[in-house]
Amino acid sequence: MKFKPSVCATMLLLLVSFSAYAKNARRPFILHTTVNMNGAEVPAGAYELSWDSQSSKVQVTLWKDGQFFATAQGNWVKSGVLYTGDAALLRVNPDGSRSLMEIRIAGVKKSIVLQEASDSAVQVGAR
Repeated sequence: MKFKPSVCATMLLLLVSFSAYAKNARRPFILHTTVNMNGAEVPAGAYELSWDSQSSKVQVTLWKDGQFFATAQGNWVKSGVLYTGDAALLRVNPDGSRSLMEIRIAGVKKSIVLQEASDSAVQVGAR
């Protein structure tokens, strides 16, 4: 069966437009310390991480025991480094609390930046 060039081009355009909006399956994500995420206090522990992205915009959601826990908006930022493990980049606030600033995902050369990082940021590994 032969396809006309216009049919092939239309199919390719549809495929590209669907891939621009991506939703991932939930994946394990461990926080080793309590953090603030978009105003919500998230205790240390094991969570499931999911994200919905459209172009460079992304919405990150943490799930605990199958239930919604917290969500935040962010942007995909290219790092040029292929991360070997998941990690959470935290900002230490003046009161000593920590805010989740960036999520790095194993096997990906970009990270999810939730808000502007500061000089007092520290990296905490997550699995």
